[in-house]
Amino acid sequence: MSGYLKRDRETFPMHKIKRVDRPTIEIHEDGIQRTHEQDHGFNRALRGEFGPFVQRERKRFSVKHPLSASLMAMQLKLREMVDGDIAPREAPLSKDPEYLSRHIKETAYFLRADAVGICELPRYAVYTHSAATGDPIALNHKYAVAILVDQDSRTADAATGHDWISNAMSFVAYSASGFIACLLADYIRRLGWPARAHHAMNYQVIVPPILLWAGLGEVSRMSECVLHPFLGPRFKAGVITTDLPLVPDKPIDFGLQDFCTKCKKCARECPSGALSEGDKVMQNGYQRWPGDVQKCTSMRVGNQKGSSCGTCMTVCPWNKPYTPLHRTAGALLRHSSLARSFAPWLDDVLGYGKPDYSKKWWCDLEDVSGDGILQIPSDKEVDWSSL
Repeated sequence: MSGYLKRDRETFPMHKIKRVDRPTIEIHEDGIQRTHEQDHGFNRALRGEFGPFVQRERKRFSVKHPLSASLMAMQLKLREMVDGDIAPREAPLSKDPEYLSRHIKETAYFLRADAVGICELPRYAVYTHSAATGDPIALNHKYAVAILVDQDSRTADAATGHDWISNAMSFVAYSASGFIACLLADYIRRLGWPARAHHAMNYQVIVPPILLWAGLGEVSRMSECVLHPFLGPRFKAGVITTDLPLVPDKPIDFGLQDFCTKCKKCARECPSGALSEGDKVMQNGYQRWPGDVQKCTSMRVGNQKGSSCGTCMTVCPWNKPYTPLHRTAGALLRHSSLARSFAPWLDDVLGYGKPDYSKKWWCDLEDVSGDGILQIPSDKEVDWSSL
C-alpha cells in the first residue's frame, strides 16, 4: 500500500483535496435522459446541422495539419482494440477490492497516466446508441476507471489556443489515453474479468459524469468541461469499464464553483462566444453553465487560421504547470474565497494565457486540398456571426 500512496502523492497531492459524498453541482439522476452518440456536436456538424461550410470543414479538420493527421492515424488503429476475449480462469489474486483498486491504479500510472480515479458506472453515462453503427449499446459493467493524460503545459504556454497546434494537443492526449485504456482493459481481461476501453475513436460512455464521480474534477464554466485541481482543463480522458471488484473514489471539492462564478475569463476570451458569462442552469438533470454547442463546434471545426480550438483551456487560470509556485497558489485558491476573487485579475496582470512565442516548436502547415501537399497557411477570415 505504501508504494501506491507514495506514487499517488508524488504525481499530484490528491490526498490534500477535500472529498465529498456527491459532486459539487446538483445532479438529479431521475431527470437525466440518456443520449444517442449522434447527438454529439461533431456528429451533428458531419450531418450538416450547422450548415454546409461546417459540414465540409468537419471532414478535414482532423487531418489538415500534418501532426494532428499522424495522431489521428494512430487513434484509428486503436478503434477496434477496445474489447476482446476474457481469460478462461481468474488469475490467482486477492479479490479484496482495496487491493485490486491499488493494483489497477498503479498499473495505470506505470502505463504513464497522469491521474486515475474509480467510480461506479452511472447508467445515465452510457450512450443509448452507437454513432458508427446505429446499434443500441448494452454496457452493464459495474465500475469505471478513468485515466487522464496531460496535453503538455509547455506547448500550452506557447499557443493562443486556436492556432495550428491546437488539434494536435488534443490528439496527443486522446491517443495516449486511448492507448493506456486499451492496454489496461486487455490486462484486466487477461486477469479473467470483463473490461472494455473507451477512447476518442470508440466511446460508449459520456466522460464528464464519470470524471465527477471518480473524483477527478469539478464542472467548470467551460460548459461540459471538468477541471482537475492540478491539471486544470489541460487533459483528455480515457475510460475502462469493468466488473473487476473495485473501491470507488469520492467526488472532490476544491472551490471551483465559487471560482468559476467569479472568473469568467474563458467566456471573455472564447473566439466564438460559445461560453456564457451568466449563471448555472439545469439541463437534462445536471446543473451547469450553458454553452452554445453550434458556436463551439463551428469554431473548432471551421477554424481557418488554425487547427481546432482550445482557447478556453489556454486562458484558464487553472492551466498552470505543476511547479512549487503554482502548487502554493492552488492551495490558496482551494481554501480562500478571497483569493478566488483576486486570482483572475492577477492572472491577467501577470500575462498568463498569452502566448510565449519563444517556446514555439511546431510548424504552421496546412493540407489545403487533402492531397498531401502542405502549404504555409494563409490568413483566412471567417465571419462566425453569419454561421
